[in-house]
Amino acid sequence: MNNNIVQGIATVVGIGALLLGVGYVANLQGSNTIVLTEQGFSPREITITLGETVTFINKRDKFFWPASDFHPTHTAYAEFDAREALSPGSSWKFTFTESGLFKYHDHLAPFFFGIIQVKNEEGEIVDRCEDRGGDLACWQDQIFIALAEKGISGAYDMISKLYESQPTFAQSCHFIAHNIGLASYGFYRENPQSVMSPKASTCASGFYHGFMEAYLGATGDVAKASATCDEIGSVLSLSAPDARFQCYHGIGHGTLEQSIGGKGTFGNLNDMVNGALLQCEEASQGEEERFRCASGIFNGIANFYINGEYGLDPFKENPLRLCARQKGIYQEACYGNMNSVLYWMTDNNFVEATRRALDGVNDSQVDTVVTYLAGLYAFDSLPSINTKEVLERCRELAPHTLLCIEGFTHGLLEHGPPETEYETALTFCSYIGFSPDERNTCYSEALSELPGWYSAEKTQEICNNLTPNLQHYCKE
Repeated sequence: MNNNIVQGIATVVGIGALLLGVGYVANLQGSNTIVLTEQGFSPREITITLGETVTFINKRDKFFWPASDFHPTHTAYAEFDAREALSPGSSWKFTFTESGLFKYHDHLAPFFFGIIQVKNEEGEIVDRCEDRGGDLACWQDQIFIALAEKGISGAYDMISKLYESQPTFAQSCHFIAHNIGLASYGFYRENPQSVMSPKASTCASGFYHGFMEAYLGATGDVAKASATCDEIGSVLSLSAPDARFQCYHGIGHGTLEQSIGGKGTFGNLNDMVNGALLQCEEASQGEEERFRCASGIFNGIANFYINGEYGLDPFKENPLRLCARQKGIYQEACYGNMNSVLYWMTDNNFVEATRRALDGVNDSQVDTVVTYLAGLYAFDSLPSINTKEVLERCRELAPHTLLCIEGFTHGLLEHGPPETEYETALTFCSYIGFSPDERNTCYSEALSELPGWYSAEKTQEICNNLTPNLQHYCKE
């Protein structure tokens, strides 16, 4: 995008407008009515005065859920959220009692974004990122400026800088990567090659998850989504080996939203899941694709439980019961992702969450429960890891201590500093307090997994630089 366009967008409507995609032009019609069509919001941006009401009208043939950023939590302006989906042809009104710049989207098709500017009592529009999400909003603004000016590669260069300079950024990296993926669908429509960046695999590949949400939200075409993932995998097979499968996880996110937005399956959890799984079957070409796609679905359902969406309440119904009802081919994907709800319910108490999860699963899912929850624990522990404490927690879970160490190490590879994730994992494994078996498990997970994270050349370079006593792990 031309730098002059970028500057104009940032000045006039705020950097959040960049989420609208390449070629965005503010559409001011002097009306407080916003219509959602198959082409998006019209107008995409309006300016109103404090206390005025905006009417949203759904003219798509699918359900529509208007809400403020951020997707999917809507925390930038929590009251600005319909909290339910609007059927085709219906409308919803909201009165703005706060001034500022507010980005909004369709929760069921998050590629559709817009901006509402609300003048204060002095007739001014004051846009402070601190007021619309604090650090998260400020970081995202910086990243989206880089995205507009330098593309996906530039956005991830900014992520690397923030990861290094801001200690708490690690907790937001995957979330923001989702939003980069959502925004990048606009660039993809102009140039499909623009999303083929190996850097997009960092931050647990959140980019591909968000990109596929946008792709399916805009097109609804599962077959073409699958073909796009295959193309991404083909182009990036050497530099980002897992990109294709991560893209299928994103298809899972998108099929869940399609199942809900297209059919209105809001009150029936089984209908939500089954409709999405049918689309996963259509998109998938083999066992791994199906697993990754299903993982995206159950990850989305877990978020519904955590955010209290669609009437789902984990304190009234054990969320793992959903997993027990699934076919065997879907149980690992379900138990792995739904355990995040237990982690949240126990205030991120890893040991308590794991014990509760183990209480409700059969022996075949023990590995899944422990390793997935340990991965969450790793994410929660970044950037400063207290290895002594982690080992104590893992040992509390005996006889599952080694599984815990394996899962924690894997979590560090997923969420560590961009392009040097392995260094964080190796530092963890070098802890002197590990027993021989514990250390062996840690190094085995950290080094045998390298070919799935990095190019063959980078993997070889990492392994060549290891001390001789560690190099054999690379060959396992």
